Amino acid sequence: MTPGQARIALLSFLAVALGVAFNVFFLQTKPAGPFEAPAQARARGKAVETGTARSADPASPVTSGHQIKIARYAPDPARSLPAAPREADRDTVRAIQRELGLRGYGPLEEDGALGLTTRAAIVAFEQDHGLPPSGEASERLLRRILFGSALGSDADATDAAKLRSPPADELVRSVQTWLSALGYQPGRVDGRLSEETVQAIRDFEVSKGLVPRGRISADLVVRLSQAAASPAPRR
Repeated sequence: MTPGQARIALLSFLAVALGVAFNVFFLQTKPAGPFEAPAQARARGKAVETGTARSADPASPVTSGHQIKIARYAPDPARSLPAAPREADRDTVRAIQRELGLRGYGPLEEDGALGLTTRAAIVAFEQDHGLPPSGEASERLLRRILFGSALGSDADATDAAKLRSPPADELVRSVQTWLSALGYQPGRVDGRLSEETVQAIRDFEVSKGLVPRGRISADLVVRLSQAAASPAPRR
C-alpha cells in the first residue's frame, strides 16, 4: 500500500467513526426515566395533565389510546350552604296561640296564622322572660312557654333590647304608624322601640283607661287597630 492509499484509508475510517458517534449521542432517542432530558420530562408531565399521555411500553398502565382521568374535588352545594331556619307550621303556631292566651297574653285567635296580634303576644312573652324580642314562632318558643327556664339560661339575652328581627321591626313600625295617625308622638317610624314610642304607647293606654305599661302586647295591637279604623279626636 502506497502512502497515499494509507492516508485515504485513515480518513475513511475517521469519517465512519465520527458518523457512528454522532448517531449514538445525538440522533438516538433516550429512554424515558429519571435521567430523561428536562424538555422531555416537561412534555411528559404536560401530557399527563391534559389526559392524553401515551406510552410505547406495552407493560405500562398508560397504553396507547387511553386517557388519564384526574379526579378533582368539587364541593357539594348542599353541604356548603348553612341550613335555612325551620319555620313553625300552623299546628305549632296554633299551640303557641293557645298557650299564650291561657297565660294572659291574649286576646288571640287559635287560627295558626302569624299576624301582628300573635307576634305582639310573642314579643310580650319574650320581654317578660328576658328573651330577645323577635316576634317569631318556633318549636323552641313553644317548649319555652310550656317548660319555662328549664330549657337553659338566659345569659345570652342580657342585652335583649339591642337585638332585633324583621318581624319585630315590622310590628313596632305598625304600632308607630297607628300612634302617629291617632295624633300621638311616637317619634320616627323606623321600627325601633324608642323612648318616644314607649311614651306614646303609655299616653294611648291612659286615654283608654288601661294601666300605662308602655310595651308591645296583643291587647295594644287590637286596640290600636280598632282606634285607627274609627279614629276619634284625641282629648
